[in-house]
Amino acid sequence: MARRQRLCPEITDPSLRGFLDMLPDIRAFNTQLVMEQKRAAQTEEFSLPGRKISICFHRAQYADGRIREGQRPVLFEFHGGGFMLGNAEKTDALCERIARDLGIHVVGVNYRLAPENPFPAAVKDAYGVIRKMCRNAQEWGIDPDRMAVMGYSAGATLATVAAMQAVLNGELSLKAQILHYPYLDAVHLPEEKKHYDCDMADEVMRSFTLLYSSQEERTSPYVSPVLAGESELAGAAPALILPAGRDSLKEEGLLYAEHLQQCGVPVTVQVMEGMHHGYVEDAANPEAYAATTEDVKRTHDPSFRKKAEEAILMSESFLREKLGLEK
Repeated sequence: MARRQRLCPEITDPSLRGFLDMLPDIRAFNTQLVMEQKRAAQTEEFSLPGRKISICFHRAQYADGRIREGQRPVLFEFHGGGFMLGNAEKTDALCERIARDLGIHVVGVNYRLAPENPFPAAVKDAYGVIRKMCRNAQEWGIDPDRMAVMGYSAGATLATVAAMQAVLNGELSLKAQILHYPYLDAVHLPEEKKHYDCDMADEVMRSFTLLYSSQEERTSPYVSPVLAGESELAGAAPALILPAGRDSLKEEGLLYAEHLQQCGVPVTVQVMEGMHHGYVEDAANPEAYAATTEDVKRTHDPSFRKKAEEAILMSESFLREKLGLEK
């Protein structure tokens, strides 16, 4: 068997090297779990300037599964994983549900991952997909006047940064942003944040932080949205923010909600009490969750699937209102 090429050999920091050496195997294991439950979503190659990524395009459906014709509203969805793990396919089931429940297109974006592609690669990919599809709305069958973004954890960072860019660039309009347990403060390292009894390991979160962006870049509002000011936030899309109650990212989610409100952005915030970081994605990926260690599972509220259902229903209700959808 050929020896696996070492990932980012130029990084020699011993505190990061162990994580980097494990990362390819973690990715391969996660991909295997996702492919075992692969659904019929259409994964398509997507060309952006100087690179190619892929998207999972879940077309708007009727309740009986028939595809809706004509230009439909669209939700752009960004997966979590610390900017280093995960893919759009892991929430296929959830995206298909939203496409059917709401009759809208849902686009899962496979943005480039760090550390091979550090900041701002993921930011450019996330906004680049929205901009290109908006400019070619008729080709894709989307309504450019009814677009929204949603993300989980690091994906929520990309969603809210896309909402900032939409305002600053003035070339497109978003009607809603939905942020599940968002990662919004990269200036403070994990050990500096308030902890709860089922947080992710500090060393993993620290690796995510240090390998995604430099110390200087972490002061950018595109890496740490809690540092965004009125120039970035005023006029941004209305936000639904759903921090997890037992997550070290909860406080920054609440702080960001305050910042948005101070800048005149309509905000709905609901702390999902008792929930662990990633609970929505865990509920959407039963096979992957089954592979989670028993020690980790013991820290999770057994009702997390019920709470995830509540979070998705809130998200769908928010989208119905902001996208002007029929009930």
